[in-house]
Amino acid sequence: MMSLKIFATQPEFARAGEMIDMITGAFQPEVQERPTTLAHYLEALHIRDQSILAWEHFFEEWDVLLCLPSMVTAFPHCEPGSPLQVDGQEVSYYMTAAHGTVFNYTGHPAVVLPYKLDHDGLPIAIQVVGKRWDESRLLAITKALSEVTGPFHRPPGY
Repeated sequence: MMSLKIFATQPEFARAGEMIDMITGAFQPEVQERPTTLAHYLEALHIRDQSILAWEHFFEEWDVLLCLPSMVTAFPHCEPGSPLQVDGQEVSYYMTAAHGTVFNYTGHPAVVLPYKLDHDGLPIAIQVVGKRWDESRLLAITKALSEVTGPFHRPPGY
């Protein structure tokens, strides 16, 4: 059995990206770097199933997972694809929320709630992730949390 910490790392992001590339590559074969074989795809599904199992074991002990929906708080509008600063390093605009891809990969539902404003007055949010096929419970939990976090407030000047 593989533990959750194995999957909550950079390799899992890569596996999710690989799976997405295989799926989209089926419709755009001229874009693929290497052709996907049925064996390769079935192995990717097996690895994904192991990830799903690890997360399901996590949710046997925990009602939800609270995490950030992005590597950065909200940022002023910029051109999509522009690099953003994360801990003093430039990160691709599209990668700032890449860790949430894991939940798309495994099929775990997630809800993003407003939390508060950062020192620049821009919104900070929290992501609440729940067990597969248990969206109604996740929504009930996020409703209760929203009574604590409060409603979204548009930042001044936006």
